[in-house]
Amino acid sequence: MIIDPKDRLLFSLAHCPFLTLSEKWQLAAERIPELNKFEWVGKKRRTVSENKRASFLRYARDLPIMQLNDRYKASSVYLLSILSSDYPYNLKEIFDPPLVLFCKGDRSLLSGRLLGIVGARDSTAYASRVLEILIPDLSKAGITVVSGLAKGVDVAAHSLTMTANGKTVGVVGTGLDRAYPANNRTVQNKMGEEQLVISEYPFGTPPRKYHFPARNRIIAGLSRGILVVEAKSRSGSLITARLALEEGRDVFAVPGSVLSELSVGCNELIRSGAISCLKSSDILEEWDTY
Repeated sequence: MIIDPKDRLLFSLAHCPFLTLSEKWQLAAERIPELNKFEWVGKKRRTVSENKRASFLRYARDLPIMQLNDRYKASSVYLLSILSSDYPYNLKEIFDPPLVLFCKGDRSLLSGRLLGIVGARDSTAYASRVLEILIPDLSKAGITVVSGLAKGVDVAAHSLTMTANGKTVGVVGTGLDRAYPANNRTVQNKMGEEQLVISEYPFGTPPRKYHFPARNRIIAGLSRGILVVEAKSRSGSLITARLALEEGRDVFAVPGSVLSELSVGCNELIRSGAISCLKSSDILEEWDTY
């Protein structure tokens, strides 16, 4: 049950559909002094218009918090605010972490050794085979795989990790009552029961184009490193890799054929300094997990 006034504010901000993340952080920091300890908050000051402030006060006043809370509870979804001691440390350290995470599953997975695995949605048999080779060893070493439950590399990484009896976290760009794409619903439901699925978006939130770069920052923020398996020269996977680099995380990339459009992004990452990943030991040795 949400009783603490600070959590009520964060809950209301998380549900508010007309404020940007920057505006939500601005309003939260004004009312919750401990949020100002984040160095970047002062650098990201954003003026919130009086109109929007008044609209939010009305919105928060009318928001049926107890009914929503009961709905989340009935769906075994729990909320993790940035004020919680259980909020992932690595994620809290990024430039603009979510104020609230909606979680379904085993929250202890957020404190493990997390590796983000990303890649092309239209991935090839090459990517599938690479994952089949890498993931069993990574799972055996206790590494938790984080990905975005998209088609292609993402869902393959989740599924193969579960097949290997490993641990995996899915980060979605919708509310947890939605699945995108819809044909990944079965995998998402299984992960909610046996693994962990998280989102910064409340129930009822549909997929929107700008949600997916935002989701990528969470994948990068949670993870100690990112492994890119297949990627075109301009892709969301490269955005995730760039975000990881900006946050000081490791970036691994699987090299591929110079003739394959889906290997251009990975080959470019390696040329720019990413760690070439040919086998699981390339990651395990880098992280001293043997």
